[in-house]
Amino acid sequence: FPRLNETNYTEWSIRMEAQLIRLGLWNQVVCDIWEALARLHVARGFATRLALRRGFLRLVKGNDERMAAWIGRVKAFSFRLEDVGVEVTDEDRILALTNGLDKTYEAFLISLDATPPDLLSLAHVVDRLLNEE
Repeated sequence: FPRLNETNYTEWSIRMEAQLIRLGLWNQVVCDIWEALARLHVARGFATRLALRRGFLRLVKGNDERMAAWIGRVKAFSFRLEDVGVEVTDEDRILALTNGLDKTYEAFLISLDATPPDLLSLAHVVDRLLNEE
């Protein structure tokens, strides 16, 4: 996986933790070091949270982007938000996923809006999006 840089801490930390656990080294990692890395790489201020929320709501699926990649990008961004203390609901994820679609998905969105609320879950939307591609 990619080396740690200024923009990939959340993804890197998840992968690194999994790798350390897999290698049986997690218990040897000093918590203070791990927390220091988090403090260094994750800005948690109000302005940061607002900027990340704004970015989340402005995500747009690329024309050549596969649906699975789009879904992964939205989920990864939501993890970044959660990492700085922003609660991200499934409704937020659904809105980001659907707002970032272009006009070719308009019929899909209309049918999604007609879905009974008790059936409208993130898993349902993701399944429908993957089938739509």
